[in-house]
Amino acid sequence: MTEGEAWSAQLVAELRAARYAPRAWIPFLAHSFARARETRAERRRAHRQTVAIGVVGVAAWSPALAAGRPWLALAGGIWWLLVTLMVDWHLGMLEHPSGRRLDGLGLANLLSIARAAVVPALVVAPPALLAALLLPAGIADGIDGRVARARNEQSRLGLSLDGGVDGFIIGAAAIGAARAGVLPWWVAAFVLGRHVLQWLVAAVGFFARTQTPARDGFVSGKIPGLVLFAGLVLAAFRVPGAPVLVLLGALGGIVTLGLTAARSRPRTVDVSLVGTPAATVHDRQSEIASTRLGAPTR
Repeated sequence: MTEGEAWSAQLVAELRAARYAPRAWIPFLAHSFARARETRAERRRAHRQTVAIGVVGVAAWSPALAAGRPWLALAGGIWWLLVTLMVDWHLGMLEHPSGRRLDGLGLANLLSIARAAVVPALVVAPPALLAALLLPAGIADGIDGRVARARNEQSRLGLSLDGGVDGFIIGAAAIGAARAGVLPWWVAAFVLGRHVLQWLVAAVGFFARTQTPARDGFVSGKIPGLVLFAGLVLAAFRVPGAPVLVLLGALGGIVTLGLTAARSRPRTVDVSLVGTPAATVHDRQSEIASTRLGAPTR
């Protein structure tokens, strides 16, 4: 377990001990924002990259305004600002599984963030454009993990980005396909339900436990995901039977999620900082980080 994971586990443990009372969320968020500020100061390169991404992304939506789609430009700009803020808030998750701190976002994370850019457009795109946006997004999804491993840039941030962006892309594409009349709305509802359920399970698991789930019970949803993605692309091309693939992929994802929840066993948090107030953990980790500023991170 990395020091970032230990810090998160302790903070959630304090929140749980307070029974998630409204007043307990104030120090929870305060400690989170304080850690984010410190992380931005320590990882200036990653912070600068995030700011640059935000500026470029917002500017990239200006053609929609020039094309007479002001609401799309506004939605795209707001969406991109939210993505940028969330990445900047979670720069502390730029930790290799070994605990090594990563200086920058890395190419794989940049690919994941770039995929997120198309989400607002997927909702309103006609079928041909929907397919044209989905295909490169799918290719990028297929290579970002390989890129991270090849460059030794795996991180907790990358894992969260990959899964989160996948869910938003698939959900937005399902809505767009339903709006275009190439996918029944009830099938799109299954797709949305599959991802909402996944996020709910993840959120409940994170906040209801002070332990992190082990990977030994994980059931891969890759095959159902591929079936779902292929079905959406084929639906955009108006191929008969494509909605059936979308439905099968969504149902398969729900099944794998249920199997994972049933088989997963909690991994014990065994770190010396557990049991120490989160504010003290934050101070101790600040000292640890400061001693590493001059040390190589690769």
